[in-house]
Formats: sequence, structure tokens, C-alpha cells
Amino acid sequence: MKQQPIHIFHFNNGSGGGVLSVIQNILKYRQHPEIVNHVIYTINKDFVKKFDVPRLTGAASEQVFYYSPKWNFYYTCRQLAKLLPNNKAVIVAHDWLELGMMSNLGLQNTVLQFVHGNYDYYYELANKHEQSIDRFITVSPVIHKNLAAMMAHRAKDIFYCRFPVPSVEPGNHENEILKLIYCVRRLDDVNKEFRMLPLINAALKQKGIHVNWTIVGDGMEKEAVEKLMGPDTAVTLFTALPNEELIKQLALQDLFILPSINEGFPVSVVEAMKAGVIPLTTDWKGATDELMIDAETGYYFKNGNVEGYASTIEILNKDRILLKEIALNGIKKANELFDPISNCLAIGSLIIQTDVASQKIKKSVKVYGSRLDQNWLPNFFTQTLRKFL
Repeated sequence: MKQQPIHIFHFNNGSGGGVLSVIQNILKYRQHPEIVNHVIYTINKDFVKKFDVPRLTGAASEQVFYYSPKWNFYYTCRQLAKLLPNNKAVIVAHDWLELGMMSNLGLQNTVLQFVHGNYDYYYELANKHEQSIDRFITVSPVIHKNLAAMMAHRAKDIFYCRFPVPSVEPGNHENEILKLIYCVRRLDDVNKEFRMLPLINAALKQKGIHVNWTIVGDGMEKEAVEKLMGPDTAVTLFTALPNEELIKQLALQDLFILPSINEGFPVSVVEAMKAGVIPLTTDWKGATDELMIDAETGYYFKNGNVEGYASTIEILNKDRILLKEIALNGIKKANELFDPISNCLAIGSLIIQTDVASQKIKKSVKVYGSRLDQNWLPNFFTQTLRKFL
């Protein structure tokens, strides 16, 4: 007998970055023909007036839901829930709004939460919405360990799944002048430590080393970036790049710099290593240890260690044989651990198993909202009052 299709709805807040890459690759490389993937983009219309739908390969449908924080949250949830066909649809949650819908309305759909970061934000989401979530998917061993310690009574429902990352055609890396790339969503995100780049660049100049920088990120004007990086510095700035274009840029680079304070498991690190670009990053408390082995497939530094970055770049600049050796080790390790086919097979199998096993009776719990957010209160009343608050 032909198996009934399982309709899975991924939710994304429209900000792009690694989360969208994970969704994109899950859809593109899906291995279960019975799974039908849908994507709903939840867009705060008070901040984003127009959202361009990414048009993901493998998506049976892509819907955009515009909402306002001034609305009665129950109204927001009810409107969002109308995009689901029924309570058989499986919810794959990547952020707060879809979890808020599930909790506040007490919907009975199967829910899996992707825990993308080793931050309080994601752990608090898991804790607040626990009764609505059937299983948790963590994207790094450290996140898995931390969440299992925080929610020991749910340990059997917490899984570590490596996300799928496509193979990349590595560049030849024959650059006479080293090319360094720094890639984040926003340059003004303090966690990403963009302020480290001018310091690293200055330290390299003191050693007589000039490099070419490619910087990808929104939030700063080109003139401001060039001024911070200092005179006589070659800088190419992109405010944003589609993933396909970013992969092309990676293939041209030698070193990937990410000195951020904390991360979960950045997709960009995996993509860089598959392209043969050596990652130099902060030691994020073991988050990427299975992939990045210090001085073998990449390099780790304590937060703020400018001299450490500069000295390692100096070594790799002088020893191009070592640079190629580390790059080749990284390609092999990244392709071994982050194969798109086997990883999609594992994620799809877990989603199907969760849907089959789900027997939870979920209650309506008011997780978000003030006195102006009531199930019975008309939205126009809440919205009108909030305009004057």
C-alpha cells in the first residue's frame, strides 16, 4: 500500500543566515519521498516592508506571513495557524513565533524544535514550550549535552543531528597574497566581534604581511569598514550574498576568520572547509570539536587573542605546504561528517519516527502576551491601544 504523504512545515523568520541554509539543504537533499516540505516565512511587517521569497528547491509551497507586534498575540497565532492544512501537519520550529502559536493555542500538531545555538535564547525557547514540543534536534554535541542536562527528564527526546551541507568544488588556492574572508549576517552584531578584524590586520602589517580581505555582512557602510580596516588595506565588501554566490567566493579564499564570542555550529565553517578554506575561530567550548581539530583541520583561539590570529596567519603565509595540508584535511573531514545525503536521511527518519510516535495531549498555555493579549479580546482593540502606549 502506498504510504500517505507527510506534510512538514518549516518556519523561518526571514533573516537568512545559517538557519535558512539548513532548511534549504534539508529540502534540496531530502531522501524520503513520502515527505512533502513546506516553508512559512514569519515577517515582522513593522520592520520589514517587503520580503523576497527565496524560492527554495524542493519546497512544495512557500508562504509569507506578515504580522505586527502591536497585534493581540492570540489573533496573530490564529492567523498563522490558518496556513496549516490540519492538525496532521508536522511543525519544524526554528524560532519563537511558531512555538508561541503552538503553546498559546494548544494545537495538537507534532512539533520538532531545532536548537540552533548554544545561547540562553534557544534553551529558554525549549523550556518555555516544552509541553508543545515532541522532540528536540540539536545541531552540535555541546548543545545536545547542555540541553540534556537542563531537561534530564526529556533526555530521550533530545537528538543530535548533523545538518546537510552540499559538496563544494575547492579552489586551487594558489594566491600569492593570502585571501581572508569574514562572513556574518550583520557587522554590528557584537557577538560576531567584527572589531577584531582591524586589530588582526594591524598586527599583520606590523609583521610586514599584507593580505586581501573579503568581508560579507550588513549593518555598516563601505566607507566606515574601509576606515576601520586602515589605509593600504585591500577590502572587498558585500552587504549580503546568496548562498550560491557565497560558495563561489569561498572557493577563492585561503582562510576563514570567525572570532565571534559564541556560536552553535556555524554552517559557514562547514562550507568553508568543504571549499578548502582553513577556519580560524574562537574556541566555542567544544561546539565544533568533532570537525575542527586544532592545527590539523583548523585553528582555535581564546576570545580576543589578536596576536594568536596574526601569528598563525604569519605561519601559514610562510609555509604554503602546511596551508595546503591543513586545507586538504579540512575538506576530507567536512565531507565525511556533513554529507548531505546521509544527514538528510537521518533527519527525515527522525521526523517520521516522531510523527508516528507522537501521542502527547497538548494544552493551551499562555507563554507570550500581556493583559492586552487575550483570546476573547478583539484585535482592533489591542492594536488601537498599543498605538498610544
